Amino acid sequence: MDMAFLGRLQNSFNLTKTMNMMPNFPTFFEALWNHEPFPWQTMLVERIAHGEWPSALDLPTASGKTACIDAAVYALALQAEIPVPERTAPRRIWFVVDRRIVVDEAYDRAATMADKLARATAGPLKHVADRLRLVGGTTRPLAVGRLRGGILRYDGWSRLPSQPAVITSTVDQLGSRMLFRGYGRSHLAAPIFAGLAVHDSLILLDEAHCSVPFLQTMRSIQAYRGESWAETPLKTPFAFAVLSATPPPEIPQELIFPDVEREAALDHPELRKRLKASKPTELVVVKASRDDNEDPLVLRAANQAMSYVMESGKRRVAVIVNRVRTAEEVASTLRAQVEGQADVVLLTGRIRPFERDRLVDKWKPFLKASSPSEPEKPILFVSTQCIEVGADFSFDALVTECASLDALRQRFGRLNRMGVSSPAPAVILIREPDAKDSESDPVYGASLSKTWALLTEKATLSTEDSKDRRVIDLGFEALDKSLSELEDVTDYLAPRPDAPILLPAHLDLLCQTAPTPHPEPDIQLYLHGKGRGASEVHIVWRADLTESPEPWVETVALCSPTSAEMLTVPFHRFLKWLAKSDLADDYSDVEGNISNDVESTVSVRPFLIWRGRDRSEISRNTADIRPNDVILLPAGYDITGLGQAAKEQAFGEHELDLWELARIAAGHPPALRIQRAVLGPWLAYPPLRDLVTLAEDPAWKREMLQQGIDAVLNYEPLADNLSAKPPSWLLDLLREARNGRFLDHPVSGVIAITRKRQSDRETSEPDLFADDDDLTSALTPAGRSQVSLAEHSASVKYVVKRLAASCLPAEFGDLLQLAAYWHDVGKIDERFQILLRQGDELAAQSGEPLAKSADVPISQARRRAIREASGLPPNFRHEMLSLQLAEQHAPLPEGEPAAALILHLIASHHGLARPFAPISPDPSPPAVTGYLGNVAISLSVEERRALIPAHRLDSGLSERFWQLTRRYGWWGLAYLEAILRLGDWYGSEFVITEEATHL
Repeated sequence: MDMAFLGRLQNSFNLTKTMNMMPNFPTFFEALWNHEPFPWQTMLVERIAHGEWPSALDLPTASGKTACIDAAVYALALQAEIPVPERTAPRRIWFVVDRRIVVDEAYDRAATMADKLARATAGPLKHVADRLRLVGGTTRPLAVGRLRGGILRYDGWSRLPSQPAVITSTVDQLGSRMLFRGYGRSHLAAPIFAGLAVHDSLILLDEAHCSVPFLQTMRSIQAYRGESWAETPLKTPFAFAVLSATPPPEIPQELIFPDVEREAALDHPELRKRLKASKPTELVVVKASRDDNEDPLVLRAANQAMSYVMESGKRRVAVIVNRVRTAEEVASTLRAQVEGQADVVLLTGRIRPFERDRLVDKWKPFLKASSPSEPEKPILFVSTQCIEVGADFSFDALVTECASLDALRQRFGRLNRMGVSSPAPAVILIREPDAKDSESDPVYGASLSKTWALLTEKATLSTEDSKDRRVIDLGFEALDKSLSELEDVTDYLAPRPDAPILLPAHLDLLCQTAPTPHPEPDIQLYLHGKGRGASEVHIVWRADLTESPEPWVETVALCSPTSAEMLTVPFHRFLKWLAKSDLADDYSDVEGNISNDVESTVSVRPFLIWRGRDRSEISRNTADIRPNDVILLPAGYDITGLGQAAKEQAFGEHELDLWELARIAAGHPPALRIQRAVLGPWLAYPPLRDLVTLAEDPAWKREMLQQGIDAVLNYEPLADNLSAKPPSWLLDLLREARNGRFLDHPVSGVIAITRKRQSDRETSEPDLFADDDDLTSALTPAGRSQVSLAEHSASVKYVVKRLAASCLPAEFGDLLQLAAYWHDVGKIDERFQILLRQGDELAAQSGEPLAKSADVPISQARRRAIREASGLPPNFRHEMLSLQLAEQHAPLPEGEPAAALILHLIASHHGLARPFAPISPDPSPPAVTGYLGNVAISLSVEERRALIPAHRLDSGLSERFWQLTRRYGWWGLAYLEAILRLGDWYGSEFVITEEATHL
């Protein structure tokens, strides 16, 4: 008898049994959205319920491709009872675009779905939600997250690796994590995200204009995570699919959905209406201006947009161009023309997430495709490639700069998106030199001029108004009909460079994250291909960075940057801007721009490179900046030339400091710097000026500061002083900060920080530099003053037990639990206990050993002083002592691989031991005595001195790392580490007992 056949038969029986308990997909879909799914959406579910995802989904724009998320979530619920190694539906669903998107329709859809599932009390949504809870062992059925220049909203998607989740991302953000390099984050956190991204993950790549290199890299990763490259690979689901109207030609036709069933898949009245909508488009060549300093396309675009509003009565007009600078100039020209008769909205990808979301939230109700509100005045919306993908916006008329054919398809997908007002007019503009056979365009290359020639050839000559006009219908079906005779459209698509071959030797370098090797592979090449390796940096402006840079590190350590306040810009452009060089080069909103050469070493204005509390540095030399660094600048440096700033809500004279507001947007509790430079715009308000003066007194008292805050909140200004009154959002911050913790600002004044609530810990953006500091991980969870080592060890053990059972084959459960129980035993070193008790030696010697303490000082200077007084050597890491104690006292299993895994997981639970430990000579270590549960621990001074330090090459640390990497694979070991590390994070935030039914 064929045992494989019997296995498939049993799986089929189990799946049928599961399906009988589940609502069918149309019922689930209609319960979510109050309308039936399109045929292709149901057909896709029928396919993935029984097998693998297709390699590509060939679907037109506006066909509802984001519903692939619904299909993936439903398939996961369908397979809830199937063991991880046999399941084909991944628990993490990544929706990825290759644009610097400003509107994230996929995130909004997933967030709405997650909310409805969480609140469901009966019916099909409740049934699906319960099965998702079964998958994750979590209270929340589905989490959502965004990775765009960082984690803007955390929402728990990576807090628990068992959590079913939908994460929207860009190619750079996901791709860097898959290759062990998380942009703007500590390398110590990189293995966590590498493991999560490549195990139990489905990657949906939307409209892959320029993402062929990333696809090639994903194919290599798929091969390298398999049996050929690991002795015992972890068997978890992994799949990826391209969602595009123009799938890459190298994908075989049989792997493309819906293939021969396309007509049936798109057979729906609503879809037919969208696809048949007419979009008559005029083709216009813009001739050069006599003034070399003027761009004639800017004026023509502005005039055409105004004509649509003033003469045609259009209420929503989009202008989409290829360069950020062009967009800025068009918006400026329009503002000068409208004279208050219309609203001009500029939105590019070069805007900080906090400001972007405020701007989008303001205008989205009027621009959304479905049931938009009527604006008071016409809206002239000026943007770049960032609006091509991800935005469910719809416009009545469109003015666009010519681009490649695939990019134009996307832009026209924003015109009359729902097919409700036909016809919808448009104009495509091209500069006269670009209309010729040219390959000079840095984004579109020769495809721009070739696309123009193709459209011109297919257009008809119209003599309306006695003027010769070339017009072509760019509605979906009309364009397909015009292009039906073309056998190959490759020449008209944006250039698709190849990625270099990803070799095992490259992965051996990339997986080393502590420390990172030098030199190392340039991961941009694997994400965007050769010739498009323009890396980026993340810029933060602060008002309280003084002219003298000495206190900058301490200032930022107390007010750590969050991704909501970061502007992401091309690496080369930032270097030029910082050096005040010529900024004539322009740039687009496509990720992985063409890299411009820049002098590698230039002396510039001082800046702070933020790499965590202990590794940050102040520099004046551009050679110190690495791609994807987080850079902090004084607000006085301004933002002009780098990006767009809204300045409606901000701190400081230059209105660029967003820390307090961005931290709330990232899910953190409120905080406020009561500091002169920060609150400068409102110092004409008498009680606020008095409060700042009070905070500047070194002898300030908490009660006096609270009284000063009350005076501000209760003050009734005279009529002639109303303009000086602080805005309501600032008064709300003061009200929240009143009962917070007050700390000295390193320059002058006070920082008020409210303590995290339980709800904050479930949704806040994590400090991914926390593992860099041995003390940051020792802070207590909300509502606790301290947590003993015994309680914390048990809590983490229980969490890891649940996570391992949900995420891994059964044989790993006991091993990870043992590692979890012993991971922090090194904290019993008496010097570390003194640190946890703020230098109180008597309490450290007489009390129960602690793992967490609310008394860990926030100030870096105070930490340094206590560390020096305690006698702990520089770079001491408690996990390395935990490793040594576990080797001596833990009940390790027989067999080298199992014991080696436990020891490695202990040593690496803060990201180190990949493959080395920090050098930390400890010539006079104290004896260690104590208990962990019922196990007595004893290590004399002589025995400690005799142990080989973990940082030595002969300690076995690196050999163990490589042995386990070969055994479980590059990402397999990272995933095992992630289970323990995230279990530690969760068991630190919430003290979990064995009786807990859900995490």
